[in-house]
Amino acid sequence: MDNFKLNNGTTIPVAGIGTFMLQPAEAEASVLAALKNGYTMIDTANAYMNEKAVGRGMKRSGKKREEIYLSTKLWPSEYENDNAVDETLERLGVDYVDLLYIHQPAGNWLAGYRQLEKAYKEGKAKSIGISNFDTLGLTQTAIDFAEIKPQTVQVEAHPYY
Repeated sequence: MDNFKLNNGTTIPVAGIGTFMLQPAEAEASVLAALKNGYTMIDTANAYMNEKAVGRGMKRSGKKREEIYLSTKLWPSEYENDNAVDETLERLGVDYVDLLYIHQPAGNWLAGYRQLEKAYKEGKAKSIGISNFDTLGLTQTAIDFAEIKPQTVQVEAHPYY
């Protein structure tokens, strides 16, 4: 599968699977099937309530951790929780994620972004990004605020949006 190079030199697969709205059993089975069938990128979030299941699916796949590109997101209620990143890693059963996002620009998202930067500096996140920043103004605010510029901007894109 092809990859894109990010502004920090890391790469991200062009396609992967998301686990939004999947119940834990569905998430585990979907991750397992996707990894067994050649996908390498998995996207989840602590708000999806299936991070533990995603981690189980990854483990059951038999793939080495470094063969899987894992992204997750911090929910606004976690932006000021100093333990949020460690709790996410624990739920996923991993030492790091390949990409860690701010889920949306709500609450104290600037504090949340500082959490991402800290995780990046500590090696707990290989890349960081913003998600659901649906106006150019907010995206620019994030870029101007950031000590470490976002490597990705995840946007919702489908025929019904």
